[in-house]
Amino acid sequence: MLLLLTNSCRKDDFGFSYLEANPYVDMITVEESDSHLAFPTIAGRKNGSKLLIAYREGATHISFDGRIVQKESYDYGKTWINRKIIYEPSEPNGDARDPQFLTLPDGRLICRFFVRTSREESAVKMICSDNWGISYYPMVDDIPKPFESEKYTAARGNMLLINDTIYSTVYNRWHDSWLLKSTSLGQDWEFVSWINRSDRSVYDIHRELNESSLCIENDIMYIVARSGYDAPRKLHMAKSTDWGKTWEAWEELPVYGQAPSLTAYKDAYILSYRNNNTAQNEHALYQFDCTLFKGGKVISNPVTILRSGSPDIGYGDVFTFDDFFLLCCYADNRIYCFKMLYDIFD
Repeated sequence: MLLLLTNSCRKDDFGFSYLEANPYVDMITVEESDSHLAFPTIAGRKNGSKLLIAYREGATHISFDGRIVQKESYDYGKTWINRKIIYEPSEPNGDARDPQFLTLPDGRLICRFFVRTSREESAVKMICSDNWGISYYPMVDDIPKPFESEKYTAARGNMLLINDTIYSTVYNRWHDSWLLKSTSLGQDWEFVSWINRSDRSVYDIHRELNESSLCIENDIMYIVARSGYDAPRKLHMAKSTDWGKTWEAWEELPVYGQAPSLTAYKDAYILSYRNNNTAQNEHALYQFDCTLFKGGKVISNPVTILRSGSPDIGYGDVFTFDDFFLLCCYADNRIYCFKMLYDIFD
């Protein structure tokens, strides 16, 4: 296979080059609809015998009617079949959103998401499958909240599995974020630390952290998080040398972004994110970008995957093979799956 790229590129104010060409081998539409389809996650068997994509389906981006839909692929993501609803809220006006898969060491598959019942109340839930997505059973109905008065919790980004311990970040509607862990492979959870709320020395700068992803390198845990709400702001990063008990070395990454996702690739991580700085380029469009992240730094030129006039774009997730990786994301009421070669980062 050949990856065809033009030599055209542009420079942003950080000195990075953003590729202008379509940097993928193949683009597959997993589903398109008049409904709002968004926030996909992907999981699979390493031999490619089965892949799963799950995503939210609702009337609009913020409607209280979301449910989690799943589709399957048996040909490395070329075609997607067997559409089915794997979770639909039983609560009146329930809105299930932001699913995230995690494969456990024993072969079970977790799907985590959160369910809003109002603008002030929501809960993070988990379902589990023993047969790779054929059927699911309830696992956790409400991941523990940090204090009794908290009524709203949400989660977005990957769950990190290290030595049979799962780490996950959660946030509330005030954009306070905290770290949880499970030593029972997702059945029970305990509070580890506030990520931004308790450290008053960085409270103002990092006050609004919500969507975030985790990774681990040489026993150092890193977090990449969205900072702020609607304003174009750079992604923020911090690290922990005590397994998430404390966070330090806060800094801005040289990319604007929301909804970051981290996936291990060789000795680095593929970082995907929505770039909402429309003033950054001559197209004046929102973008879905990806780059490489290592040691708390962005180490490659970002690559633009999609552009749209609507901010309703992105929220990617990645599944890796030896010679290529699959990247799922959404835009314009469509779920996409891109087949990409690793040398786009060269």
